[in-house]
Amino acid sequence: MNRIFLSFIVLGLITSCSPKKPNRETAAQNIVTVSIEPQKYFVDRISGNKIEVNVMVTQGSDPHIYEPTAKQMKDLSNSGIYFRIGYIEFEQAWVEKFASINPSMKIIDLSGNADLIKPDEHDHHDSHSHGVDPHIWVSPKEVKKICTLIYESLVELYPRNKPEFESNFLRLTSDIDSIDNAIQIKLESLKGKQIMIFHPTLAYFTRDYQLGQLAIEVDGKEPTAQNIQKIIGIARQENIRVVFVQKQFSKHNAEVIAKEINGRVVQIDPLDYDWLKTMSVISNEIVNAYSD
Repeated sequence: MNRIFLSFIVLGLITSCSPKKPNRETAAQNIVTVSIEPQKYFVDRISGNKIEVNVMVTQGSDPHIYEPTAKQMKDLSNSGIYFRIGYIEFEQAWVEKFASINPSMKIIDLSGNADLIKPDEHDHHDSHSHGVDPHIWVSPKEVKKICTLIYESLVELYPRNKPEFESNFLRLTSDIDSIDNAIQIKLESLKGKQIMIFHPTLAYFTRDYQLGQLAIEVDGKEPTAQNIQKIIGIARQENIRVVFVQKQFSKHNAEVIAKEINGRVVQIDPLDYDWLKTMSVISNEIVNAYSD
């Protein structure tokens, strides 16, 4: 009996000292990394601000040429997921390095379900004629797909939070539908009109609402004098009086063209955190451009 009792004690000690298999949710890193501020907005809305979000391209930076800081790389190494937009130059340059720094981190390409604008769909003014247009986040229709991928990925990483995440996700998609409907109504009378913009950020937006995008940049380079004269001619023909400029770019060339067409320059910020507000501001500025 003593031997049997001693055996039970030893077995209990072995069991208690054996390493327990960690719960996947407990073991998961509590940081999510994203490329740009609008993605942080989507993660914050779906998670209810319960997850720390590491944003690679900080406010005011250009995502095409950005290089991460040491602090961002440290947070990336502690991230459970990296949500990439898909085709931004900075991502393509760094994604292999990111994967090597944190091999256990899931890398989710949010362009996976997107209806992408590819090279053969660009006109000759588009700076991304050499590759896929990366600016999918300016389209409410594409953003719904983006948010679905984010929601599914967060639920997989934090399954205990699914009820809350689902409720937040449904509220967010309702807001996206509402802004989409409001913009459709707002821009209905402008179908077929052209929008002149320095950097071609709005191709997905203009596709959603049956507008055209006339870009000043050519293949990511400053326009030549010949290109500027050609664009001025198109603007006069189309009666365009506003030149849109993304906040992260110089206004100089836009101001030159605006002066030639007796127009004005309007700054927009598609990389702003508050995505719903950004969509509203851009659509209002387009309406104002044709009210001049």
